[in-house]
Amino acid sequence: MYKLVFFDIDGTLLTDRKRMPASARKAIQNLKLKGIIPVIATGRAPFRIDEILASLDIQTHITLNGQYVVYEGEVIHQNPLSEESVKRLALAAEANKQQIAFCGSDEILGNSIVTFGQKGLLKKMIQQVPIAPPKKVMQLAAHYIGSSKRVRPVLPHYYENRIIYQCIIHTTEKYDDYYKEAFPDCHFTRWNPYSVDVISKGVSKAVGIQKLIEHLGIDMSETVAFGDGLNDIEMLQAVGMGIAMENGRVELKKLQMLLQPLQKMMAF
Repeated sequence: MYKLVFFDIDGTLLTDRKRMPASARKAIQNLKLKGIIPVIATGRAPFRIDEILASLDIQTHITLNGQYVVYEGEVIHQNPLSEESVKRLALAAEANKQQIAFCGSDEILGNSIVTFGQKGLLKKMIQQVPIAPPKKVMQLAAHYIGSSKRVRPVLPHYYENRIIYQCIIHTTEKYDDYYKEAFPDCHFTRWNPYSVDVISKGVSKAVGIQKLIEHLGIDMSETVAFGDGLNDIEMLQAVGMGIAMENGRVELKKLQMLLQPLQKMMAF
């Protein structure tokens, strides 16, 4: 019997318009009734999912792509980036005239557009209110990020004397090889054509899951995960049953996993 089920958020629990299908809510409620623990596993920072956690009554989550793990409200694992790596990433992004965000557990600072909407009504809107279709968003992002005149300086206070778990660099795919070669101590996962997540080498959502099941004394074979993106690959391969969303990246579909439509979230 499965004991833990992990859910990615964007593209899995939420549609591209930030809506959660009734089938997803029902599936999570069914899990609870059967004594199975639903867990959020996302690349988002902890404070960027609190509205979703509250709406689903979920207290256990893996955030920042496995760098930060919470069980029933208690932090049981955290793995920040090294200060040296963070500073070098900051210098590289500034030299390349790129936006960068520095993600802590409770705040994101930087010269990036993702630093907007961290408090109040705007924060709630970003988490739950429908947004424009991805194609339009990507067109706007390309125009904004592609203009070097819009890139503000990377100020030291964005990252100095802060615990940074993840960086987000807004860069096109032509820089992928550069960053991977220049930062062998980091793991890069692209989540759209214009942005890449940066965490510690060897870390992923799968590592966060391993830390959680060790804490609970559960075997990996007793876990299930749903995901749609490149940052879900390790997670889907590690769990007892990995389920890729039909709307997900083609790379996941090539792994020959179970496919599930977003509108028909599996009910256990």
